Amino acid sequence: MLTIRDIAAKAGVSVSTASRALNNNPRISQATRERIQALAEAEGYLPNYNAKNLTAGEANAVGVVFPTSDHSQTENPFYIDLLRGINGQLLQRHYVLSVAISKTADELLENVKSMVVQGKIKRFVLFYAHRDDPIAAFLRQHHLRFVTIGQPADNANDYFVDNDNLQAGIGGANFLLNELKVKHPVFVESTHDWAFEQQRRQGYERVAASFNVEPLTCKLGEINRARLFIKQHPEIDGIMATDDYNAIEFYRLLREQYHITNFPVVSFNHTLPVGLTDADLHSINLFPEKMGSATVALLFSDREPLDTPTPGQIRIPYEIK
Repeated sequence: MLTIRDIAAKAGVSVSTASRALNNNPRISQATRERIQALAEAEGYLPNYNAKNLTAGEANAVGVVFPTSDHSQTENPFYIDLLRGINGQLLQRHYVLSVAISKTADELLENVKSMVVQGKIKRFVLFYAHRDDPIAAFLRQHHLRFVTIGQPADNANDYFVDNDNLQAGIGGANFLLNELKVKHPVFVESTHDWAFEQQRRQGYERVAASFNVEPLTCKLGEINRARLFIKQHPEIDGIMATDDYNAIEFYRLLREQYHITNFPVVSFNHTLPVGLTDADLHSINLFPEKMGSATVALLFSDREPLDTPTPGQIRIPYEIK
């Protein structure tokens, strides 16, 4: 691999002069800078940004931490779009992704500790915002920069990027009850009781009350319990779910018991391919790629100051499709 010494030798200058020229140091004349930069480009020289950062004690990598779960989070298109937005911004900063995925909280914490101690990673993105999270506590304790996807429930000083989930819940419920004319909706959520699910449910319940509608809620965990819930509530004529996959799974269970088609459904994330279901599906687009880009901007705001209404917080708008 071509090194800075090779470029210096070909240009007939010292290594320090070549290095300064490639970094646009004004101490080197513009003519010399342009000549050395053109030579480096022609030779295909790639600067070792990792070595440069490690000199300062930081790797040119950002740690991305997935939540522990009983299923593969990496297959969720929402996370893939988040990663796409993050990676696009990191490339511009000559940083790369390093991912932490584990089945248990203890394993995940050890993974992150290894990234910090052995990998010299000092910037992290948490794809969740959990109460009493040991990883967030570890990062705070060691004064490492991190941003959560979702508003933290127990630390107002943490940086985060999120949608306004309460307003998104209100918007989705209004669309279901007002536009789709649903009279007996059900709100479907996971068993994890995540903050964003709570906020979307609150929005749904607020709208249901204004329509004088009973706010049914079903936690989609144990399948037989969900089947029993459906059997006990044959009046259900519409679904609002916390994400597309919860929506489609509940709809599938509903179809097991009742012959239905073109059933009104409002959900979140806008990640399912067109034609995957015969439901009348309206998905709220949360723009995860934009969230990923905004996350990196916030993560590097110590170097690149942001002009945001509230420092440390960025909210991304939503859109109902």
